[in-house]
Order: sequence, then C-alpha cells, then structure tokens
Amino acid sequence: MLRAALLPLALLAGLTACDSSTTPTASSGASPFAGDSRATDPDAAAQRIAQTPNMPDSLHLISPGQAGRLRVRMPEKLLLARVPADQLRKLTRTVGDSTYPAYEMRDAQDPSAPPTLLEMAGNQQRGFYLRRIIVTDPQYRTGEGVGVGSPFGAARQLFGLTRVRTTPDGFAAVSRQARMAWLLDENSLPADHSTDMPSAEIPTATRITGVVVY
Repeated sequence: MLRAALLPLALLAGLTACDSSTTPTASSGASPFAGDSRATDPDAAAQRIAQTPNMPDSLHLISPGQAGRLRVRMPEKLLLARVPADQLRKLTRTVGDSTYPAYEMRDAQDPSAPPTLLEMAGNQQRGFYLRRIIVTDPQYRTGEGVGVGSPFGAARQLFGLTRVRTTPDGFAAVSRQARMAWLLDENSLPADHSTDMPSAEIPTATRITGVVVY
C-alpha cells in the first residue's frame, strides 16, 4: 500500500526535467499562470498532491469506463437500483447541438462535494443507458492517485497523452486507452493559446479540473 501511495510522487519527481524545454512563457515576460504563483513550480505541485489522500476508496476509484460503482453503458434501471433516489437530481444537458437526459449525483459520504454528472443516452422505446460520467469531485482518483486537482504532468506521464484540444466539455486531453478525458484549467495557459496543442506544450503543473469517463 505504501509503495502504491508513493507512485504519484515518484512520477512527479522526474517531470521537471522532461518538460523544462517545452514550457511556454508569456510574451510580456509575466507568468502564463493565473492566480497562485506556486502553480508554476512542479515541486510545489508534488507537495500539494502529497498532502491529500492519493488512494481512493472503491466508491471513488476511476478506471477505464468506470467511476466508483457506475460503469459506462449500464442501463438506467441498474443505475437507479445502485444509487439511492435522494442522491440523484434529474436534468437535461446540452452538448453542442445535442441534448441528453442526465442526473446529478451527490456524494453520500460528502454531500457538500461537487456533484458528479451522469449523462444518459437512448430512447423511451429501448430504454436509456449511462453514456458518460463527468467528475469534478477531487475525491475521485485513478489507482495511481491522479484526479481533479492533480497536475497535468502526472496524467501525461501515466497515460501517454499526445494532444490537448478544445471539446464541448472544455480544454481536454483524451486517452482512448484509459477511456478518459482530462479537463484542464485554461487559466494556466496564455489567453491566445491554440485550440489544438501537443501535450508537451502544456505546463506540467497545469491543474486538472475534471475527468470525463466514457
């Protein structure tokens, strides 16, 4: 367990060297990061992630196509059987030109945590199923300890991400192998950044703001 918990730190320790030649700087000479200046320091990012629990419990574990006890493409009836009704709020969600039924799911252990969005697909005749899970709650993490609030360099190192582009959900790096998209804090980038960038050009300490499981 100790070895698994230390894995994100071991990965982050080597991130500075591999990215130091590709980290962009603002033309004005100011830092391209907004807000806390510590975000530009990968060592500070490693320290911050070390101060929070890295290993999720089974209800907050993100894995390919799954978040906690919910799996992509599971029928709506099974979802409703697994999640108590008082944790769910039904709504609709528009993505591009399409509108989907959805649920907001509150966390049973921490009702004040950001709700998880469960986007559905299907129809009345054949029934609905879980299309995507959109996580913004930092309690959710992969088995390696990466999740909301982690530095992007950790996800890049683990999942071999190559491109980051604008999507309907935000600026995201997509891992088809892991069946996840990592949403990034665009305040960490120059305002005029490209809508499609090599991941090597994204500063290592850019914060992950959400995870889309599909």
